[in-house]
Amino acid sequence: MLPTRLLRYDLRDDEVVPRFLSPADHPWLRALLDAAAALAGRPRRALRARLREPLAGDPHPDRLAMAAHVVDALCQGRTRPPVPPRKARAAVFGLAARGGARADVLAAAATALGATAAQVEASLLVDLADEAPLGPPPPDLDPGALAQRVNLALVQGLLARATRVTVRALGGARAVVRLAKLQGLICTVRRDGEGVVLEASGPLALFRRTRVYGRALGALVLPVGWCDRFELTAPCALPEGERVLRLTPRAPLLRGEAPRRFDSAVEAALARDLARLAPDWDVVREPEPVAVGDGLIFPDLALVHRLDPGRRALIEVVGFWTPDYLARKLEALRRAGLPGLILCVDAARACGPDDLPPGARVVRYRRRVPAAEVLALALEAAT
Repeated sequence: MLPTRLLRYDLRDDEVVPRFLSPADHPWLRALLDAAAALAGRPRRALRARLREPLAGDPHPDRLAMAAHVVDALCQGRTRPPVPPRKARAAVFGLAARGGARADVLAAAATALGATAAQVEASLLVDLADEAPLGPPPPDLDPGALAQRVNLALVQGLLARATRVTVRALGGARAVVRLAKLQGLICTVRRDGEGVVLEASGPLALFRRTRVYGRALGALVLPVGWCDRFELTAPCALPEGERVLRLTPRAPLLRGEAPRRFDSAVEAALARDLARLAPDWDVVREPEPVAVGDGLIFPDLALVHRLDPGRRALIEVVGFWTPDYLARKLEALRRAGLPGLILCVDAARACGPDDLPPGARVVRYRRRVPAAEVLALALEAAT
């Protein structure tokens, strides 16, 4: 995701039009990848210094800045320093304060830390942004793939400025809905002819955790590209005022991997725990969506009695949430005659200033859902 300072776009009436990279940019993108590969193992500041010099293909500075940000992120070194950097600095700077030659200080620090002087010196600054070593670009990253990644990062940066996002999709829409749930987005889904409409709150509509939520929302762009047809619209708060971002299948975006059955570790752990605690009940993963008025609810689990299938309870794991979002959802369920749906909400992902709605059939969790509490509510709802 590009930071706000690097977002490049044009304004046309009420729309914001991203300045996407195209095949015309491929020659200088190749030069950029070659420069990054040549500097592998050097500090990250070395790449920035190289890009202040002329680059083959003569890229526009704005386009180069976007691509360089993405390449820098892709080339971050993954090597573990031989000595924890903070420990290395504490030992070296403490000894240096007493005086002595550099080599003697490094040797004494190495003895204290059980390492060599070279290892101590190599570890001193590697956790600092400019000094962290560059890794090589991914081997399968060619100019076309890099252009798509830059375009995706540009769109995700704009979505981080959105107040809401609407996706109208036909064919492959379930993968979009499933990823939205996996990311914990605050969203509603409704039928639209043969397709669906997903409406998600944007980061700027929330009170808390807007940066984390913005990253989660940006992930939604990946499966959207696999839909047969789609339109994504998002009003974005820009320095020039609010403008609408519109994306269709023509946008040159990275689509990510083909849709698969996404799974949440929290959901999987809850299913295992319920199966252990309730041996007479079947735990059904991803039951069919339930129509609630004009909308659709996609439960994560259904708890169904093995000998009496009429006894069942639905369970949904909720990620990001506000009290108003939960209250509206619970009221819609009550009107639809589905008050037995149990919502499991992540206590760490509250995005509003207030607490849970009063009288809600909700289980709060941190990291792992308390299955015994869910089962107690499920048995009550299924009687």
